[in-house]
Amino acid sequence: MQDLIAGNVDMMFDGLGSSAAHIKGGRIKALMVSGAKRSPAFPDVPCSSELGLPDYTVSTWYGMWAPKATPADVQTRMVEEVRKAIQTDEAKAIWSAQGAEFPNLTGAQFDAFIKTELRKWSQVVKASGAKLD
Repeated sequence: MQDLIAGNVDMMFDGLGSSAAHIKGGRIKALMVSGAKRSPAFPDVPCSSELGLPDYTVSTWYGMWAPKATPADVQTRMVEEVRKAIQTDEAKAIWSAQGAEFPNLTGAQFDAFIKTELRKWSQVVKASGAKLD
């Protein structure tokens, strides 16, 4: 990010969470957000679908895991506490200002999402020809 702001690089791909303040502060210019719709936090920035890239969807996501042997009641409580925390006005305002949406996936839905992400990014790596050294 610092090299982009300083003019040492011409462009970069970044999540809105870490670039939103720089966009709003005029230090960098957002050219596109990924996905099928514009970000409510940046309504003047076109989305990839509008620019002819309908399949280009990249998102930043966070997950919460626990050891496999964690009792179900403890897992449920962890999820409930996170849900409570993200429902506060302060948390909603922070996520919204950064152009983020909280998808609220748990259990089987989150598992399916992770599997989809692994398949998608495995295909990208294979298509790129990248190899481990």
